[in-house]
Amino acid sequence: MTLSSREKVLAGAVGGILFILLNVMLIGAFARQNTALRTELAQQRLEWSNMQALLGEQDLWAGRDAALTTKQPRLVNENAAGPELLDMIKDVAKAHSVAIDNEALGGVIKSQYYRSVPVTVNTHSSWPDLVSFLYTLQQPDKFIVCESSDIKVDPSDETKMLGQFTIARWYAPY
Repeated sequence: MTLSSREKVLAGAVGGILFILLNVMLIGAFARQNTALRTELAQQRLEWSNMQALLGEQDLWAGRDAALTTKQPRLVNENAAGPELLDMIKDVAKAHSVAIDNEALGGVIKSQYYRSVPVTVNTHSSWPDLVSFLYTLQQPDKFIVCESSDIKVDPSDETKMLGQFTIARWYAPY
């Protein structure tokens, strides 16, 4: 069976349209794949530059690790750590005219990087006294941190601050 000239033109037009649609789909797929590969390459280059930066700072981090290993205290007695921390907090608070009440001892929290012994206390003091108390308490060599805080102005005396703090001492993980 032979096609008429009109059928040949129609078949050619349909074939041309299918050819163009197929090319558009293939080009779109290649463009998406190209974008994904470029994104992945940019991410790997960023990772590579970060790794090189870390490698360049290797001595710094080794020094910090050595300092932590030598200075961070070891948790010898889990039962005595909380009361010791509370006594230390009370001594520092007394030296800075900060009133402490509603003390609550927490249990030892174990992490991959440290052991935490938290104590929750309420404070009542002036703003400068509270700031100096927290500054003295959280010296880097003591490994004491204020894990959470809630500070408000005392409604009965606007020159005083009321605070609720969870203060913890971090011990070496082993």
